Parts: sequence; C-alpha cells; structure tokens
Amino acid sequence: MLERLDRLETLRKLKELQDRIAELAYRLTGEEPAAWVPRVDLLEDEDHYILLVDLPGVRPEDLELLEEGNRVTLAGVRHPLPGTYLLEERPMGTFRRTLDLPGPIEEGTAQAALRQGVLEVRFRKRPGTPLPVAQ
Repeated sequence: MLERLDRLETLRKLKELQDRIAELAYRLTGEEPAAWVPRVDLLEDEDHYILLVDLPGVRPEDLELLEEGNRVTLAGVRHPLPGTYLLEERPMGTFRRTLDLPGPIEEGTAQAALRQGVLEVRFRKRPGTPLPVAQ
C-alpha cells in the first residue's frame, strides 16, 4: 500500500540525511563542512577590488575574513530564526567561500560594510597593479 507523503515530514527526513552526510564527511576529512556557499560578484576600479556577497540574515559578528596574498576567504554562519519553519529554502549553518583576486592587494587594508544583506569588501590594490582594461 502506498503512503501519502507529508511534505514537511519529507523535508525533515531530507534535512536529517543531509546532516548525516555532513557528519560522515567530517569524520572522513576532519574538516567542518560548509552548509552553503554564498553568491558573489567581483568588480575592480583603478585602486580596488570590490567583492559583493549575498548574506541575508547573517550578522556582522558571525563573519570572518582572511587575506593571504591575493587569496581571500570569507566564512561565517547563518543562524535559524526562532519559530517553526513551514518552508525553508534559504540555507542555514556555516558557509565558506575562497576567491583568488586577479592581482596582489595591500594586506590589512580591507574595508567591509554589511547593508541590507549584501556584504561589500573593498581591497586596496598593491601599487603598480595594472589598471583594468575597458571591454
């Protein structure tokens, strides 16, 4: 006999399966898995590389930015809100995103602002970095 699928129960079971897979990956690699990966845009002007990251619902104190040469890593967490989710399409949990910028930056000069769920990080280019070419 076929059982009627309850949508919320199905979503709960899928979430449990995701959690079990993440736990297995952690046991195998020793690295905490990222639950999601935010979308980004990368722009440049004469003096800066500008990184725009979609982070709705993420608090500034839950973000971490690491600069290494021209490699930038952004990590953090989006916490669930209080209440019972009837529909959950936006991912929760930890995230990590690493990008290689097209050229060298002056380490320690990054300026960040989180406005309306979009993080903007400006990295000052190292002097002598070629100017962007118009397309």
